Amino acid sequence: MGYDGYDETASVGWLRSPFLSVGLAVVAIIVAVASFVRQQSAIDAAKVAELHAKRVERELRFVHEAGDRLAGRIRTTERELRVTPIASRALRSVFTISAGRHFGTAFVGWREPDGTYLITAAHVVDGYDGPVTIARKKGEWDGEIVRRDRKNDLALIRVDGRPDGAPPIWQKPLHAKPKTGEQLLLVGSPYGLSGTVTTGIVSRVTRRMIQTDAAANPGNSGGPAVDRKGRVVGVLVAGGGENINFAVRIERACAVLRRC
Repeated sequence: MGYDGYDETASVGWLRSPFLSVGLAVVAIIVAVASFVRQQSAIDAAKVAELHAKRVERELRFVHEAGDRLAGRIRTTERELRVTPIASRALRSVFTISAGRHFGTAFVGWREPDGTYLITAAHVVDGYDGPVTIARKKGEWDGEIVRRDRKNDLALIRVDGRPDGAPPIWQKPLHAKPKTGEQLLLVGSPYGLSGTVTTGIVSRVTRRMIQTDAAANPGNSGGPAVDRKGRVVGVLVAGGGENINFAVRIERACAVLRRC
């Protein structure tokens, strides 16, 4: 007989009751769920980290690409800033020249007491012996052909006075040989459109010619080819195809047109 009415058999029976099994099963389930949750959380965290790394990598790539585009725009702007003052100076000295039915470009090379001397391409005035006309927005001036150098395709025009106050851009002859890859400006009147500037690079230099990819069209002939320092290095005389154009080197003008 037990003490204080305690039934030992009842206690053992309770321990063997189905509630204990259910409780243990519930605990096991809770432990399993917690373990699964921890594992899933670790997997999710790894996935989140991977996605974050990919997003950061993608954003960095976008930043680099944007930086490259910005750098390209900066380089283009720098080239334009360098080109603008050079082109402005050259344009002040360039005219459209008409010789009968032919037209082209001429630029002020130098001045002497008897007038202003302009250089153009010989084929622009080929077969024409009358007075020529040089023109720009502010007016027209008559000139005369004073020398021709058919070998180098150059001609010299003299005009009384100072047409439109245009300054000479080859006042002091320089033997400025450009280098392949350097920037080059062509100033002229393609199809009679005066004051047109195109840019490109020097593709090749020979003893007599400068090849460039700067765009040129009929009417550009006789216009100056100007380097990045603003020096006249050639006179446009021919085009061999799309973006393949040729300027005779300016020092060739010393052969017949001018005593250098």
